[in-house]
Amino acid sequence: MKCRLQLCAIVSLSTFLSTAAVAQSQTVSNTLVGKVICGYQAWFQCYGDGSPMQKWFGWANGSYRDSNVRPHAGFLSFDIYPDISDYPPSSLFQTGFQNLGDRRSAKLFSSWTEEVIDKHFSWMQMYGIDGIAFQNFTVGSSDLVYKQNHDSESVRIKRAAEKYGRIFYVMYDISSLQASQFDSLKTDWANKEAGVLHLTSSPQYATQNGKPVVAIWGFGFIDRVGTPLQCLDVINWFKSQGCYVVGGVPTYWRTGNNDSKPGFDSVYKSFDMLSPWTVGRFADTLSADNYAQDILVPDLQYCQKNGIDYQPVMFPGFSWSNWNGGSQNQIPRNRGEFLWRQFRNMKQAGIQSMYVAMFDEYNEGTAILKAADSYYEIPTDQYFVTTSADGTYLSSDFYMRLAGKITRVQNNLDPLTAHVTIPYSEGPWYFRTSFEQNYDAQPNWISTPDPSSIPTNVSSASCAPVQEEPRLGQYALKVSGTVTSTAGAFYYFKVFDVNIPVLPTSNLTFYTFPKDSLARHISVDLYMADGSNLRDAGATDSTGLSMHPAAGRGQLNTWNKTSCNIGKWINGKTIKRIMVAYDNRSPTGNFTGYVDDISVYAGAADTATTSIMNSSIPAPKGFHLSQNYPNPFNPSTTIRYEVPVASHVSLNVYDVLGRKVATLVNETKQAGRYEVQWNPSQTNGGQVFGLSSGVYFYVLQAGSFVDTEKLLLLK
Repeated sequence: MKCRLQLCAIVSLSTFLSTAAVAQSQTVSNTLVGKVICGYQAWFQCYGDGSPMQKWFGWANGSYRDSNVRPHAGFLSFDIYPDISDYPPSSLFQTGFQNLGDRRSAKLFSSWTEEVIDKHFSWMQMYGIDGIAFQNFTVGSSDLVYKQNHDSESVRIKRAAEKYGRIFYVMYDISSLQASQFDSLKTDWANKEAGVLHLTSSPQYATQNGKPVVAIWGFGFIDRVGTPLQCLDVINWFKSQGCYVVGGVPTYWRTGNNDSKPGFDSVYKSFDMLSPWTVGRFADTLSADNYAQDILVPDLQYCQKNGIDYQPVMFPGFSWSNWNGGSQNQIPRNRGEFLWRQFRNMKQAGIQSMYVAMFDEYNEGTAILKAADSYYEIPTDQYFVTTSADGTYLSSDFYMRLAGKITRVQNNLDPLTAHVTIPYSEGPWYFRTSFEQNYDAQPNWISTPDPSSIPTNVSSASCAPVQEEPRLGQYALKVSGTVTSTAGAFYYFKVFDVNIPVLPTSNLTFYTFPKDSLARHISVDLYMADGSNLRDAGATDSTGLSMHPAAGRGQLNTWNKTSCNIGKWINGKTIKRIMVAYDNRSPTGNFTGYVDDISVYAGAADTATTSIMNSSIPAPKGFHLSQNYPNPFNPSTTIRYEVPVASHVSLNVYDVLGRKVATLVNETKQAGRYEVQWNPSQTNGGQVFGLSSGVYFYVLQAGSFVDTEKLLLLK
């Protein structure tokens, strides 16, 4: 829960949720076939995190017990910056990068901390991800500290998997081994993983045909060691221990060429399941289709004929320019369409089991874990890939939501579609851009009039991002033109195509920089799905000034912020276009101004961090959040707040279209707190128990203080 301000009340939701079964909250069966599995590295270490390694690792190759060797510009080994908003402060560590675009300190999480692993598995449950294959690179390593670190994480992963009902299994990666060290896999399994750590005794450890699963990645690759006999010796040993063995094999394992050594047929046939590595083997939807036709389907047919299970690999994109060079955003994600096309091809081929590379691979830019959504969430002195790098705003959790959607479609809970159908964002940020190229949403239209309004008495009109007068970064949107008549002039530019539901707590913010008096009439407007617009809704900003561009706003030659609680005026509508306009009855002449940092979000933004907060109004004295709640909910969920007895608290629940679906009222006062329950008589149509699966927003209000939280309900 993103809840940094502190409120008080006890909200019991058990009655409401008693008939709303949450699919993700249920424990996933531990059989492997039929699951969508993600690779999990958990190798990100920070100096000062308490781990045995005592150095930065994964993010950058730091020095042992040296706090000065931190990741910084030019010294790093990852291409995607994580969204750090939801991690506990104790699990975040200061880097040497400059501040993030929103001026927060550039910190990074440590995978060693229990809080981080717990958070990752809670997200797997929340978004409906089946489980993970935990990568093990430490076998054969002489670095006993590194191995101790990995073993400690294995125990944490076991606990988290059991807590959140996800499955897990060990994957050995032989990349760093010599063939003479292959026996270390056997020793590690017998003495550590299945022995001292007792991982296979967990009810959530993956099994197949009653056997514990173990994966071995790397046999047969042209750049990995091992002869067929040496590899077969390892595979057969694990089978003798009663294991079901998965092989992470080359893309061209079946034909024995390209990335595969020849003569390894006997090795590949000895595996119980084959999982060919495809990252970087194709780069767009067309080549993904060609791969499916030429390799995927023939692979499946071979496996079916030879009694081998098949687990092909899909990946969202790829980039490692910060680590190993190469072009930035080398294989673009294309707003999730690249990953979806791979999945669609697999589903249509009738494939049961799938592997997503990877859950947390920030290094090679394949992570689906929460990532920086824009320039606001990356250090300003270093390039990183963001979720919005392709020019369309995508929330930081978009790819986890997409992985959850893939799992639901694979399980035939949702229909297979030709393209991605999940929203680009489910809040609290629905849209934001600083117009920074390669990081932020970019205009869908340049210098183009909106069809809802015919330009009048304005010539030479222009509206486009430029490297002039930026508020943040290097870019701002420049708006200019010439007024040709004193009878009134206006020009409404369509800039962004969006699809944003308006909630009661939805807000619009933006900044304007007028270079002349006419440019004070440059502003942002919204066009709705029903044909209405914000300017004619009677809306006012936080100062009471009309949101109509003709009202004029801001001082000359400085950045001026405009904030509007648009939910107060257009709740329940859907924003289809974001417009930037000039509108004024004024003297003739030229106008030039700039617009920057346009945002639409639910709740209120703390201007110090720009992370979503509950309200810009201070919390009433005595309010304190004493317990967070899980998302999605389970029937016994309780939200606990301590509330001054004199405080009045009201709570409502809205759907994503802004329609009120339930009302909560204060029931009893108990020792300085309220106990609040659902009141069926005050819901729309009395259908408290009829809510369908989906996203809802719980809005708690105490006087002028408002707290908005997102709820996820699935049946």
